[in-house]
Amino acid sequence: MNMKKVTAIFDEMVLTRVEEALLSHGYKGFTLHKATGRGAYADTYNRNHLSAHIVMTIYVAFDDAEHVAEVLLDAAHTNVEGEGLVSVSPVDNLYWINSKSEALAEDLRSIGGQHEK
Repeated sequence: MNMKKVTAIFDEMVLTRVEEALLSHGYKGFTLHKATGRGAYADTYNRNHLSAHIVMTIYVAFDDAEHVAEVLLDAAHTNVEGEGLVSVSPVDNLYWINSKSEALAEDLRSIGGQHEK
């Protein structure tokens, strides 16, 4: 399977900027989850010191993963400590629930994008 999963955790205040950056590069398929956590920065104003973040997951063709990671890094960057992270992981298998069939890299390009090489 020639796919990767790109996961980004970033401050919810930059979500609109991240979404716009992805769309401008042709990537429109992603999943969002609200999360709270603590890393290099601890919110000392909150009793539990947790900060609100967004977890974004994007499945892309193998060749698109690094480009998507760069887009996310650029869009979410605020030069503030603890602003988040981006990871790229291999995908062994991915299936469409509606058809019970395996997803192909080409399927992801039709809902996402492919950067110019």
